[in-house]
Amino acid sequence: MKFAVKVLAVAFLLALTNTARAQEPELVSEIVARVNNDIVTSADYQDALRAFKDELTRQMQSQGKSQAEIDAEFEKLKGNVLDYLIEDLLLEQKAKELGIDVEADVNQRMLEIAKENGFDTILKFEEALKQQGIDPENARATLRKQLQQQYVIQREVIQPIFMRLNEKDRRDVYEKYKDKFTKPGEVTLSEIFLPLEGHTATEVEQRARRLVTELRAGLSFAEAVEKNTPTSRASRAQGGKLGTFKPGELKEDIAAAISTLKPGEITEPIRLQDGYQIVRVDARTEPTLRPFDDPEVQQAIGRVIMAERGEDARKKYIKRLRDEAFIEINKSYAVNQAKADK
Repeated sequence: MKFAVKVLAVAFLLALTNTARAQEPELVSEIVARVNNDIVTSADYQDALRAFKDELTRQMQSQGKSQAEIDAEFEKLKGNVLDYLIEDLLLEQKAKELGIDVEADVNQRMLEIAKENGFDTILKFEEALKQQGIDPENARATLRKQLQQQYVIQREVIQPIFMRLNEKDRRDVYEKYKDKFTKPGEVTLSEIFLPLEGHTATEVEQRARRLVTELRAGLSFAEAVEKNTPTSRASRAQGGKLGTFKPGELKEDIAAAISTLKPGEITEPIRLQDGYQIVRVDARTEPTLRPFDDPEVQQAIGRVIMAERGEDARKKYIKRLRDEAFIEINKSYAVNQAKADK
């Protein structure tokens, strides 16, 4: 694919916006392409172009692109739209050939969408669609096509990849991406907080430094919390406990201050906007590599392999479907296709 936006795998909301056109008087359409026993009409093609431009506009506007940039990108990419229409037809035809039945899935997805929109039954949702001038069957048809195509790709592309995997393939991925299978270390922290509260920063800092010396000499941390941390501080009610943190969850200054500390050790005073903080490391767990045989690791390995091989395998499968199919494109539209392929 020459662009990332797969607009023609039409989403539910896109299907709803396109149903309005189906209720307008239909003009006589010429045939844009023949795909085995199916055709793509100029009406189909124009609908797809509009859908593509709407989605491209939405995405590029979210990136702060100007209308001129959007128009230029549309002109550059619009020749691919017919390829996607042909691809969709080929996948639909393959689904029929394989006898794929997705009606139960269509009903389940319709129910999920109904609930997402505040309706507790499909019937109520469909009635609401009708009141807006939308034919629920058009929405069902779109979902049916999407699900059929997904099942075809699952059966014809994804499953064969997994069936061909061997132990070496999985081990290679495990060794290459060990960071993905490593459980991050955690650190549990407590604090003593000394507020400014009318004192100068220098005064509070000096008191905090004396307190650090006393703590390292054996003063009870819990006693120091009771004596110094005000009741308004959330950690006070927890005996100074701040919680357990993973990498990236701590502020940089605190992370740096505790980076070399062992459990039971404390930091030097850390300056905050409204006071000084002394942090103790209560517990620390180091990063641990999850075992290769862990079921979740095996699932993650599968996802990595699909990310590496799936799209290439899908492209090859679609090319094979095209090579085996009878496809005839109207000459006037074939010119646009030739430009898109350059």
